[in-house]
Amino acid sequence: MLEKNFQDEFQFNMVSLVDFWDIGLAINNPDIVFDLTFSASLRESIKKLAEIQHFIIGSIAKPTFLYSNWEFFMHNSWENQIKILHSIISYLNWQTFIVISDETYSKSDEFYDYFFDKDYHWFYFSNSNDEKSADLFIGRAIQPMGVKNIVILNKGESTKLFLKSLEKLDLLSFSTGVIVGSEGSWGLYGNGVVSYTESGLETADSNISYESLAIINFLKLVLSFSQTSENSDLLEFLMKNTIDRHPIPKFSLLNIQNNLKVISGNIANDTLYIVNPLKYPGNSLAIPNSPTTSINIWYDNSSWSLSAPDTLTIGKFYALDYYKTLHSLDGFEITTTPCNCGMILNDQASGFSCFAKLVTIPAVGFLSSFAPWTNILYIYALRSLNCSIPNVSPYATSSLTQNKTAFPEFMTVIRDERFNSQVILDLAVIFGWKKFIVLYDDNNKNTYLYFIALAEKFNIKIANRPELQKIDNDYTRDKYPIWKDWFAEIISLKVRLFVIFLTPPYSLYIAESFYDAGLRQGDTIFLSSNKLAYGLSLETDIEQRRKLLELSYGGIVVAQTEWIGEYGETVKNGFVKKYGNHRDFGCWAFDAAMLLLNGIEFTIKQGENVKNYKVLNSNLRKQKFLGCSGIVSIESGGNQRSFPTLGIYSLRWDERIQSLYEELVGQYDINSAQLITLYKSILWYDNTTVIPTDTIVYENDCPFPKSKIFNSNSGAKILYGISAAVVAFTIITAFAIWKKFWKNIKIKQLTTAAHIHFEDYILMGIMAADFFQFISQGPDISDLYMWLSKACGYSLIHFDSSVSGDNYWIYLYSAMIIACFWIFSAFILIFKLKICDNWMLRHARKISLLLLPIIGDLLFVPMISVLLSIFQCDKGIGSSITDSFIKNDCTTYCWTQKYSIWGALSIIFLATYIPLTIYFREYYENVNDHINIKTNPLFIVEKSIFQVIIVSINKTIKIYNESLHGLCCIILLLILIVISLKQNSYNYSRMNLWQIMSYLAISWNFILSSLYWLIKFDSLLLWRMMQYSLWLILIIAGIIVQCKWLPSLLITDKGADITIFFKFLMGSHVSAADINKIRKEVARNNAFNSYAPNSSSRLNL
Repeated sequence: MLEKNFQDEFQFNMVSLVDFWDIGLAINNPDIVFDLTFSASLRESIKKLAEIQHFIIGSIAKPTFLYSNWEFFMHNSWENQIKILHSIISYLNWQTFIVISDETYSKSDEFYDYFFDKDYHWFYFSNSNDEKSADLFIGRAIQPMGVKNIVILNKGESTKLFLKSLEKLDLLSFSTGVIVGSEGSWGLYGNGVVSYTESGLETADSNISYESLAIINFLKLVLSFSQTSENSDLLEFLMKNTIDRHPIPKFSLLNIQNNLKVISGNIANDTLYIVNPLKYPGNSLAIPNSPTTSINIWYDNSSWSLSAPDTLTIGKFYALDYYKTLHSLDGFEITTTPCNCGMILNDQASGFSCFAKLVTIPAVGFLSSFAPWTNILYIYALRSLNCSIPNVSPYATSSLTQNKTAFPEFMTVIRDERFNSQVILDLAVIFGWKKFIVLYDDNNKNTYLYFIALAEKFNIKIANRPELQKIDNDYTRDKYPIWKDWFAEIISLKVRLFVIFLTPPYSLYIAESFYDAGLRQGDTIFLSSNKLAYGLSLETDIEQRRKLLELSYGGIVVAQTEWIGEYGETVKNGFVKKYGNHRDFGCWAFDAAMLLLNGIEFTIKQGENVKNYKVLNSNLRKQKFLGCSGIVSIESGGNQRSFPTLGIYSLRWDERIQSLYEELVGQYDINSAQLITLYKSILWYDNTTVIPTDTIVYENDCPFPKSKIFNSNSGAKILYGISAAVVAFTIITAFAIWKKFWKNIKIKQLTTAAHIHFEDYILMGIMAADFFQFISQGPDISDLYMWLSKACGYSLIHFDSSVSGDNYWIYLYSAMIIACFWIFSAFILIFKLKICDNWMLRHARKISLLLLPIIGDLLFVPMISVLLSIFQCDKGIGSSITDSFIKNDCTTYCWTQKYSIWGALSIIFLATYIPLTIYFREYYENVNDHINIKTNPLFIVEKSIFQVIIVSINKTIKIYNESLHGLCCIILLLILIVISLKQNSYNYSRMNLWQIMSYLAISWNFILSSLYWLIKFDSLLLWRMMQYSLWLILIIAGIIVQCKWLPSLLITDKGADITIFFKFLMGSHVSAADINKIRKEVARNNAFNSYAPNSSSRLNL
């Protein structure tokens, strides 16, 4: 290069070290000698020769304190370079920076004089071509400093290696500034790097060219001497045209733009002149003057549920603050960026768009959501953007997220709740529990299945069937009316222990709904495999909080511990000092953030690229440290925490903060010889240490105590309305039937003797049944006349009030089946289906005729009573109509979906059974030729109406006032007596007599019963004597009247004396008198038969 540029002006000779030591520089007596060896001994020899031979020494080495008078330096002095560097740093306004140099540079006084007001760190690194050494030096020495402003003063080879190492670690990026000294300017690499070099050396691309260009600059100066100062001394000329034997400082400012070296300015007289705008790493025009390296972390800030996202966020922030106090990475600034994309992940397109905007703010890690599915969607969204940064969750666990192969970038600092659920079963063994109610949602299905399988091995019974175990993921308190029967059926099982695998806020809504369904304090103990207190305490509605407190108090939670040990207490105290309260999930969020921060620190100190997702993810899995929840580490084969210590917590109430909290009462340590350790006795719902049973026993056989039952005004109004409607319907239809079919029918009084038939006995039995039926529908007589009350029950006359629960439904189903058969029978009888070829129809008609008096008369009152009883919803556990329950089955709530079906069927059957029964009562007497006793059709109508009314008031008025109910019954019965006296109810006088007598006896019973409930007189004997005395008088009076004035017209046939036939058959003597006796009896019977009424005189319907 030298000969090419100055072949005409200078003669060049190259002298090797071997030749120099052999023959010296005697050849041609040189004028200038350039030392390109950097050899100290050679330099001393050349200096001695220069003193003798008087030649100029051109040195490329840095000056020492001892140099020859003939020695000149090809490069600017260190002091001049400091000035140039100061000009550039002042322009960039750097306050903190790192200096890298070899040992030839030093932190001299001159450097300090210029940069005394700056914060700088100096690192020495010998010039080397070893790439690995450069990577380790940058990674482990420079990167942990966190300082983003770097000055490199090494030679070009090392400079290039350093710049490449910075790029590998992603440090040569936005907001980073790099200045390369003149010696390294030929080794520039990486867009945005700034360098300064002496004018004329800008094109150097190697160390040889760099030094050659410097020599060329010197020779140009020498050449100017030969052209202008022929008579001057060269030494004198050079002394005048250099500064302290160094070139006059003229520098160019270089900048790498688009991978090209660009001259962006020049520096003269310590002044920087910019001619082309500078570009910095990341193709930025903004001057990089940040003193520290910014490491950004995303954190999930979605607030779409009541599961304490604010607490999770606070825990993360406190971890960042706490981490800064450790001074582990002083030069780094940990920044955070909130991620709200979880709020719109139901719309995946919007979620992806949200993340597309977020990735414009790069981050090294993500402190993600507590929800497993949200995290999965996060991961897929980020993968689509080629941003698979480590995703650390404080809480989320599921079988999907545990799959390390599918989701290598995910990890969580808690363990799967299946581990927790096993502890619940261990506690069950300790406490002697054998039955559980289990509830779960889809988010916890795997935990639920694991628990069910394990419970079978523990011989634990799951009381609720599968249909009563799963709750919908979208369940809210607004859906309670739809689910009410579901809750009621669970309550009816009377199992106290509820194992819940529910994600908040569903646990909150479930607790509220069970309260609304009737559960109260002590009726249930919640056993949960995750934290409950904070989620339940988030309820702001005072009434709902009261419900949650009452049911949750005394429950058991098995969850990963928080704030344990001395370190945990230290962190908690700091947390409380800053935020006023330590909260659930906060410790887990703290440990999740510390896991990510420790992994970042480890990666940086290892000299690895923290922005390399795979490297950082691998280093996160290597971490094992003491957190506020114990030792934190991630299992090697999965994504969840290695086996942690589990806490056994009791749900308590903190009066100071007016909130539920979990009190640690024990622990479960799989690594300990004793798995379960209880620190203190558990206080249950009643604040005692007595272990409650797994089942509930109520005095009223309901899933709630009597003290919780209230009058339901809305239920009572509906009951009154339906009862009134049934009565009105009966009156209208009864008189309509009478007017249409029986108005003109007149019964003929029985005046002559007649054979009594089986059908006549049936009518007499019906009258007797009416006696008991009417009494059963009056005031309660169980305290007064136990035998009479039982007689009503045994007669199946008042059975609907003596049964409850499942038995009640058996009776209701039976009544509906009978009603269905009644409708079928009516269809056959009305349309007179007599198809002889159809065996089934032929016999169905016969059976229907036989059952007419039973279904139409004997079962009329019980049927009406049972069908109306389903509307007896006058009691409840709340103010809502759906809080009322059926009187006979307190586990079934009224006006819910299931109830509405049976209620509608009852109304339909009442509307068909009543008119059909009224019609077929008279129909039976008309189609049956053997009946002697006939009933007045108008009385049938009146009696039917009376029966319906008395049943209706029994269901309504009796509930609130027995005496008032008795008075109503007396009035109704007296009206019926008056009607019966005015008209003959039957065509047989004796039937009319005993009908009146029975009605008077019933009236007396009603009067005494009503008075008893009114005055509550304690002497039962007096009441019974009064009752039986009048009854006895009525019986005696009836017998006297009957015997004296009402002869018997229904007689039985006297059979022949069959002894005469036996005598005749046995060959014994039979007299003529005996034969005449038989003849007379036959003749008398024939004459009696001639008086039988002619059935054809009746209307044949």
